Amino acid sequence: MADLDGGETVETKWKTLSLTYVEYPEGDKLGMVFAIYSLTPLVIVIILATLFFSRRDIHTFTLGIGVILNHILNHFLKHYFAEARPIIRDVVFEGHGMPSNHSQYMWFVSTYLVLFLKYRLHHIGNCMETIWKVFCGLLILASAGLMAYSRVYLEYHTVSQVVWGSVIGAFSALVWFLITHYIFTPFYPTIVGWRISEFFLVRDCTSIPNIMWFEFLNTRAEAHSRKKKERKTK
Repeated sequence: MADLDGGETVETKWKTLSLTYVEYPEGDKLGMVFAIYSLTPLVIVIILATLFFSRRDIHTFTLGIGVILNHILNHFLKHYFAEARPIIRDVVFEGHGMPSNHSQYMWFVSTYLVLFLKYRLHHIGNCMETIWKVFCGLLILASAGLMAYSRVYLEYHTVSQVVWGSVIGAFSALVWFLITHYIFTPFYPTIVGWRISEFFLVRDCTSIPNIMWFEFLNTRAEAHSRKKKERKTK
């Protein structure tokens, strides 16, 4: 409530931030889990930002750009179709429901990661690597499918809204992966050679099949080398 100069009282209107506001049936444990799980897109954004600012890999940056463009696409599609969310309970939802933003987001990220896992990440090169990739790929896709199902379970979207969101997200990820692989990647060496890239320590790890294994070997070798130097100086 707010008082005006004339003595009149105006009621303050409150608006829900739908980005984080999620309801679930009281006493429904699975619904509570799904409500918490619906915050996964925010977690992924934080992870991507942390990865880029800590590792400064240009590929992580282009993936982040793809995530942003996918979100913008969803925004325009929602306003184009202007399809309401399901009217199942006495709740007035903000915004439109077609396609599901959560489903489109998760399927974009999951599909991109599976493609990256398949075509860009290599390490051992034997059957164990294949098994590991298949397991990780299925786990990633299952996480996207679970998100789509949770949106229907919590009655925020219809089945068609989450299906189309999933299809659009997966297709957008395929297109963005191809653009990144065939158009952006050849320019990475040039971009990381710019002065501004050197200033911010931006690097290109494309030619390194498994950056974690590479850093592990080099860090271990450097640690052993420094220990030997310390022993000689004593």
